[in-house]
Amino acid sequence: MDGSSTLVSRGGSDGLRRHDRDEDRRPLTPVRRGKVRRSMWCYALPLLVLVGVMYSAGRSSSARVEQSRAATTNRLNWQKKATAFKSEETSSSSLPRDKGIIMCMHNAAVPMGLSLVKELRCLGNHELIQVYHCFPEEMSDQSVTMLLQADDNLEIVDVCQDLVKRGVMTEDKAKQFRSWWVKPLAMYHTNIKEVLLLDIDDIFTRDPAVIRTTEGYQRTGTTFFYDRVLSSNEFFNQDVNGTQYLQLLLNEFDYAKFDLPPGASPSAHLDPKTSFAWKRQTSHEQDSSLVAIDKSRAGQAIDVLFFLITEQRFKREFSYGDKESFWLAFELAKQEYFFSPWGVGDISSSTNQDMAKHSDSLCGSIVQYMPVEDDTPEFLYVNGKALLDPIPGPVELLGKVTYNVLFNMSPTHLTPRQKRRPNGATSTDYKGGFPMECLVGFGADPLPEKFLPQLLRRRFFYFGIRMGVLSALDQCFPVAGIE
Repeated sequence: MDGSSTLVSRGGSDGLRRHDRDEDRRPLTPVRRGKVRRSMWCYALPLLVLVGVMYSAGRSSSARVEQSRAATTNRLNWQKKATAFKSEETSSSSLPRDKGIIMCMHNAAVPMGLSLVKELRCLGNHELIQVYHCFPEEMSDQSVTMLLQADDNLEIVDVCQDLVKRGVMTEDKAKQFRSWWVKPLAMYHTNIKEVLLLDIDDIFTRDPAVIRTTEGYQRTGTTFFYDRVLSSNEFFNQDVNGTQYLQLLLNEFDYAKFDLPPGASPSAHLDPKTSFAWKRQTSHEQDSSLVAIDKSRAGQAIDVLFFLITEQRFKREFSYGDKESFWLAFELAKQEYFFSPWGVGDISSSTNQDMAKHSDSLCGSIVQYMPVEDDTPEFLYVNGKALLDPIPGPVELLGKVTYNVLFNMSPTHLTPRQKRRPNGATSTDYKGGFPMECLVGFGADPLPEKFLPQLLRRRFFYFGIRMGVLSALDQCFPVAGIE
């Protein structure tokens, strides 16, 4: 890579990009450059505009919404509700469980999560949605009430309390899942057959259930997406006595414990000629902002997943957060799985002035394309809290993070669809450094016309919930560009 286009550490900003579930637990970490000064007015102005819009919508608040705002839910009576879920034994049989969606939330994440629930309904998805959390203190009665009264096909699942009650794990072990690690635990626990696990800051251009119609999913019952190619000597790429941890894990795994054939037999995904993970060129393989698994076709992978997240991760760290646990579980279970044929993309960061400074290198939130090999690229979704929340962390630390993870008011471009590859070099005159989120030299195409109207609608839902104007959820507000 050209020396003038060096990458600088993401310095904690990755937590903002990917793992919003911990937004009230982890402070923003300063980047390793000097302190950056900037005015907060660039974030206050769009916020004031949206406040005005929310006020107008609030005047039409319905009696149903007023009731939902005032109501409280007795946690002891959750299991008596048709829309509440405690365990497989007590769950309602009236809601179809052949296909469904799971999300993970805590109190601070509920507004963004509920805005995604509403957006999914507006996109035509009416599947069961299960909202997972870990122990009662993560989900207040107010949050429970808001969620259950906002959607009739939604369940709330305290996975940690349920597994402790059933003796599957101890309370101390369960407390280790009050983070992004609750995502694979939710995948293990859910009684939905064909599961879509979504991050709450995903912004979709169409119903994500379309994933199940693709060739890769129908063949394997899975769809995984790639993360950026980021090389470091850590996680599954760390060195253990001269051997890559990934290869050591495959060689030393107790296959007999799961009634699997003995010995390592790496899948085609780990082809030594093509796999960045196997060639030690990356320590990040999977982006877990959308994970699709048909559990009825997963073989021993779900049991292996449980082992990885409850035992193996405490012995040696194999992943930055939860994300590598899904594909590794299928790899170790010798179960066929499918990765998108396309690499990850980025959306342009207006705050970072990507297009003005380095128009071939975008640094915003992660973009994923439809995982099909055809002649017409289709932008499926962006995983980006920075597109929704004007204040991505503690106000006092906003001046210490890189521009590209701050509120992205008006993106204009996205990375063209292409095969996965490492960063290159910019062909522009830009001589500065690039935050780790940037895809350097990957190019830029204009965003589809329909995206900004959809983003505006999602922001409307989110701000309405944050402001207590729940009438914002009463309709889908079609605007130009949205069918």
